Amino acid sequence: MSADRVATGIEGFDDLIDGGIPKGSLILLAGDAGSGKTIFAAQYLYYGLAKLGEPGIYVSLAEDRGTFLKNMKTMGMDFESLEKEGKFRFLDHATVTEKGVSEILASLLEEIASLKAKRLVIDSFTALAQAFKEPIDTRIVAHTILGKMVRQAGCTTLLVTEKKRGEERIGMGIEEFVADGIILLILSTEKGYLERRLQILKMRGTKTSKEGRRYDINETGIAI
Repeated sequence: MSADRVATGIEGFDDLIDGGIPKGSLILLAGDAGSGKTIFAAQYLYYGLAKLGEPGIYVSLAEDRGTFLKNMKTMGMDFESLEKEGKFRFLDHATVTEKGVSEILASLLEEIASLKAKRLVIDSFTALAQAFKEPIDTRIVAHTILGKMVRQAGCTTLLVTEKKRGEERIGMGIEEFVADGIILLILSTEKGYLERRLQILKMRGTKTSKEGRRYDINETGIAI
């Protein structure tokens, strides 16, 4: 793997993107409910922590710490042990208000510097955006704060967002213009069976195929 690439460790995925995500980039991970966004993001973070010794942070704006740790441990990802070793931090912001967004982002920058984090997951931008009354404020956070913030911090970041089934727009329609790459997880029903497909809509500096690839969620996570 090239030094300017960050491996996700997700079976069959890194081969699709020249060995990994471009280092220091902001990648949008989009999909509808049940598509496996949280699992994908957790695997990316855990691989860096457990296999490569890269400190990481998971910012949750939807799920509480206890639920996350419990669910991921059933898939063999023991984040709690890594947390005790000082390599991992879970920032629980399940309740977020418009006034509190600036505080969350400021504390996140402090945590990144303190931990010397290399990997970051923000789950989800949809929850963050819902804290604002005016769309313009969401754009400001996405463009001038979030986009610049993660790049200056040097973290390779997965920004999770919702994509409602049947809609072309991803999330608020803002995130995709800020991101260096877009990974789309699609959940559909074919002949009465659930089918999961992954598409890489864009990835900076990477030759990719936009053809959908099937993926499964098993006892150890996602596999392409």
